[in-house]
Amino acid sequence: MNHLRFAVLLTVGFTVLVFAACGAENAVAPEAEKRADIRECQGFEQLMPNFLKIIADGKMENLKRLVENQLLKSDRADVPPPINEVLRSIFKTLATFANKPAEPGATNGEFCVATAIPPAEQQPPLTSANELCEMRRALDLLVHQGKGVDAINLIEPQATTLVNYLTGTGNDCKGRPRVSHYEVSGVVSQFCTQNLNCQLTDGLDMVIAFTAYVNTPDGKLLVQHLNELAVKPSITGLLNPQGLTEDGMVTIGRTLITAVQGADAAGLRNAFNTLPLPDQVKMDLQPVVDDLIKILGHPEIMAPLKRSLNCLTMEDRNLDTVRMIYRLAIEEQCPEFGLTRLTGVLQGIQDVDKRGSLIFIAGTLATAVRADELAIDSAANVCRTVFSTRKATGADCTTSAQCAEPTPDCDRTLRQCIAVRSNAELALPVVGELVKNGVVNEGICAIDTLLFGCAGGVQAACR
Repeated sequence: MNHLRFAVLLTVGFTVLVFAACGAENAVAPEAEKRADIRECQGFEQLMPNFLKIIADGKMENLKRLVENQLLKSDRADVPPPINEVLRSIFKTLATFANKPAEPGATNGEFCVATAIPPAEQQPPLTSANELCEMRRALDLLVHQGKGVDAINLIEPQATTLVNYLTGTGNDCKGRPRVSHYEVSGVVSQFCTQNLNCQLTDGLDMVIAFTAYVNTPDGKLLVQHLNELAVKPSITGLLNPQGLTEDGMVTIGRTLITAVQGADAAGLRNAFNTLPLPDQVKMDLQPVVDDLIKILGHPEIMAPLKRSLNCLTMEDRNLDTVRMIYRLAIEEQCPEFGLTRLTGVLQGIQDVDKRGSLIFIAGTLATAVRADELAIDSAANVCRTVFSTRKATGADCTTSAQCAEPTPDCDRTLRQCIAVRSNAELALPVVGELVKNGVVNEGICAIDTLLFGCAGGVQAACR
């Protein structure tokens, strides 16, 4: 059952990270079967050497303690640990896809139409395509064949820059020593609190509605206008500290958020006209504003969008997330966050993925997760825990993940924490270490090898 094998393999990366963090340092995989008729694949130690080295060096110890002591335990006997529940949801979703009937057009007893993308006229419509088959075709095109390699290569530097910004590691994009910004991590943790203001279901509802909208004529026009906007000289000229200050961007953000929350076309136009922007910029932005006004008439988008914006304004009152985007993209001019590069990568993916597989997959997965309330709460729990900046005091040294070191954080005589680090301070530096050492690309290469083997020539995702 190739489709079942594919479903299981899609969970390998996440599962390996969890169990590696929980003490799999000494696990040894059984030796692979020797086959003389195919080219021999590299073993896991060759595919992910940096990942294994970080584990062997003990650099994942803090993350391990956090996972073991907080995410693999439950406060209630009738509720499973949050990570267990997230894994259950992943397997359940993929198993549901795998148990569906074979795709229309699949031959010779196969579950899917050919793995390699066939001519467009031979592909099943997205409305009747099996979700697992569509994922496999997208991975084959964008990863195995390397058609999305520019996007893949952008993941690592973006993630590195973001984590370094949060943790204050290394130098910024202008060569200055970074300072930490754990306040942004705290905001993310608040976004995941599942309280009156913030619910993950709002984000999922927005993804579901928007992925459906972009396949409509109006949605495609919005994407076209955004692509055209990115190369306008007035826009690219604005994106520098001389053309736009941090406070100016925050003001623009607050104005637009208030206008969108009002969900009134006249109010949105009036708010746009009052923005402190040059006339040419406003003229070039007008088509996008017209597109946004069309969206105001779609309650399936606007209802979760308004709730999400309320979460943002209530939990990020200083708009630290907006300030982070400004500092990385405009003040520091980090190349990986440059508008021209980002839009170029996105346009390249759109040119390759004319079928719209990625949009389809995003909407399908969001719909599946949305139906599992317990999994949503568990995912929110994981997010809230990992990004938490709360520093508990008086915790038992022998059980608290926050007392990872004997001194100065923990008084072993009193068996209590005295100057503990937050979960974010424990976990995010480990994440930064993983990303810095190329584990993201190693993982993509390993998934490529597991799914497509290594007999088909050079793997574009492996470098």
